[in-house]
Amino acid sequence: MGRDGSMNTRTLCALGIALVLAVPALAQQPYPPPYQAPPYQAPPPPAYTPPPQYQPPVQYQPPAQAPAYQAPPQQAPPYQQAPPYQQAPPYQQAPPYQQAPPYQQAPPYQQAPPYQAPPPPPYQPYQAPPSTSSQSAHTSTQSQQGIRYHPWRLQIFGGYTLTQGSEVKTLLNDGGSGGLGITWFPTAEIPLGFRVDGSYTSHPQTLHALDLASQSTGQNIADGYTDIYGGDVDAEIDLHLGLRSREYFFGGIGWYRERTTLKSVTYQNGTICGFFGCWPGYFPVFSNAQTSTSGWLNSWNAGIGFEFPLGDPATFFIDGRFLRIKQPGGGYWDFIPIRVGIRF
Repeated sequence: MGRDGSMNTRTLCALGIALVLAVPALAQQPYPPPYQAPPYQAPPPPAYTPPPQYQPPVQYQPPAQAPAYQAPPQQAPPYQQAPPYQQAPPYQQAPPYQQAPPYQQAPPYQQAPPYQAPPPPPYQPYQAPPSTSSQSAHTSTQSQQGIRYHPWRLQIFGGYTLTQGSEVKTLLNDGGSGGLGITWFPTAEIPLGFRVDGSYTSHPQTLHALDLASQSTGQNIADGYTDIYGGDVDAEIDLHLGLRSREYFFGGIGWYRERTTLKSVTYQNGTICGFFGCWPGYFPVFSNAQTSTSGWLNSWNAGIGFEFPLGDPATFFIDGRFLRIKQPGGGYWDFIPIRVGIRF
């Protein structure tokens, strides 16, 4: 093997035994920790040295030798015993194998029955509704709409009349009105009827008209008014807006008369009595200075209205129209009467 004769078997065995015995002792010998230098400290500032002519001679001092480093003793950590051995849990056997259920075959396909169309309804000949009277036919229709059919209806109304145009506005102010009328619908199938209304309106005269009257009569006219009364013959068309309302349009011709009354005022001496007693004084006395009435004047009108049921046969209505009256001296007077009333 290439070794010399001095290395015999006994010598090798003795060296091996010595190495085995020395290994545990070497393992327990603690090693000194590595050298750690002390923290750095800055040297103190040099002391004041006088100038060379005043500085004493320096005596040499050998440097102080640093003490030898001594490692602190370190004790080996105590021996920690290993945790006790834990036995593995016992082996659990897997559950026995369960065989899948046998395959079940799907039911055979069943074909749908052929489509059969339903039989047609039996033939029924057309039967016309009983036409005993036009009133019964229109009554059934109007009962569903809230306003029932009545061939004859009476209306009572009142309202306010507005003057229109520069000519009439300089002479008359707006005034109140009232009247009554009657409406006739010949048949229930056609919503066309005829109405006759009579009305009365009173318009106070303006200050300009009173001044003109004072100049023409030579009296002190302090009060005056013009009454317009007459009637209209109109055609009316009804249109239903729903179950509880109706709209109607009307228009026609009419005839009116105008009566103007002028009153003068005089002041008389007398006794005036009040809440605190009586005392002498003057009080006004009005008297008719002049009254004039025109003949029948032609007119025409057109308007729109709405009607609502109150309980058969009563209904509430509101309408407005444009009224034009021809004047005897030429020209026209225009008015807009707005009326509310009840029909029954």
